[in-house]
Amino acid sequence: MVVVQEHQTAACVLLMQQSRLPFLKELCLVQGLGIDLVAVSRFAQWLDRYDRETLGLVFTSEEIERCQAVSQQDLFYAICFATKEAVGKALKTGLVGIQWTEIDAILTDHQLEIQLQGNAQNYAVHKGIDHWQAVWVAWNNHVLVQVIGFVGNR
Repeated sequence: MVVVQEHQTAACVLLMQQSRLPFLKELCLVQGLGIDLVAVSRFAQWLDRYDRETLGLVFTSEEIERCQAVSQQDLFYAICFATKEAVGKALKTGLVGIQWTEIDAILTDHQLEIQLQGNAQNYAVHKGIDHWQAVWVAWNNHVLVQVIGFVGNR
């Protein structure tokens, strides 16, 4: 496995040095990719059923504050949840060994940023991921979030 990774890394370095196609260079920097789809109505039910303390088992206090501050709370909670799931997939952990609250989805002005702590950050460092890009789309009571973990400074 290490030999394959070394060959892939060497190929990427060569590609980055010689390619005139910027998108090919970017592909070599991708270390993790995750996607998740959730139903927004599920989170409307959560908000009716669970108190803030229970929500705090899944969402950071900052996420709860941001979600509570908007009119479409269920949509924002769905985006945060799907982001956590997508990050787990990008890290190839499925969130095993990671606390939900170690992944913070920061949603402002239709931009989605990701901040990691604890084991989630350790897994990202181990994979070489030092920054993330995330996008989301909502339609027909569903939210889809895609995250990409990159290596190297951008």
